[in-house]
Amino acid sequence: MASENKFVVSKLLDDLTHLEINTIIKKGMTSTPQPEEIEGVLSVLLSDYQERLGIIHNRNSIEKKIDVENIKSYKDLYEILHDLGEYMDKEKIRLDDRDFMIILRMKSFCKYLESRAKGIKFSQRNGITEQENIYTVKMREFAKFRLEMNSRDRVMIKRLYDLGTERIVMQTRFGIDGDVITRIEENFANKPKQVVLDLHEKHTDLSVKYWQSLVNIVKDLVSGIKR
Repeated sequence: MASENKFVVSKLLDDLTHLEINTIIKKGMTSTPQPEEIEGVLSVLLSDYQERLGIIHNRNSIEKKIDVENIKSYKDLYEILHDLGEYMDKEKIRLDDRDFMIILRMKSFCKYLESRAKGIKFSQRNGITEQENIYTVKMREFAKFRLEMNSRDRVMIKRLYDLGTERIVMQTRFGIDGDVITRIEENFANKPKQVVLDLHEKHTDLSVKYWQSLVNIVKDLVSGIKR
């Protein structure tokens, strides 16, 4: 039991080494809650990525055709993104900065799921083959499988769901060593809106206080284990 507690605390400490506050701007808001099951979260997020990739492709008038409708898994998405990237490099096509950042976000998440394919337990039902995993499975069939993962993976997936395909205009990152980095999107910096600045500041203050309380809790746990 002691070794298990140490492992849990070690993971908590690792997760608490930094704090990140993002402020995003979104066109239109809905009150639709996040899906309760993580499989549903992944399915909806993939659909959002599909839709945005199609918009980016059309908006930038890229001649290379892509079959967005045939994206069934995150592996399919990554392969299309990879091929599209190679084509744009060859043709010297440069995306708008906002579109480019969304593409990078998609690719990064796909690679993350690929790297975690062996670490996330995959339980198939109703005809899903044993060879499938979180990276290769058809996400629209999320009712046919179950995923078992640690809290860190769940937090990562839900965080990417919250970010979706929206633009991040402000980001503040705190390191436990005292480093503080604030990034501001160039277009927003040129025409800042005070209400957004105030909101980001308020959320930063609330998040730091909550973060400090979590750090203190973990410190108490560590002290308890050492006794």
